[in-house]
Amino acid sequence: MTTAGTPGDDITEDPTAASAARLAEDARPAWDLYAAAHSGVCISDLISDLLHLADHLPNETGRDAEAILARARHNYDDERP
Repeated sequence: MTTAGTPGDDITEDPTAASAARLAEDARPAWDLYAAAHSGVCISDLISDLLHLADHLPNETGRDAEAILARARHNYDDERP
């Protein structure tokens, strides 16, 4: 069910509402900084800008936005209660 332990993934071993809330709070500082710097934005703006950033950074996914989205979706699905 989960790929916890896969390098680069931080998937919780116990997908509960409490762990999902903790993960959401882990992301809040990034969102707060982004929203403060850009008026009238939504979370999808941050996500798309992060994909643009990924295009410019070397990483294990080969800078492939589709692979990053697929991996993120997989992690999100595994972490949902």
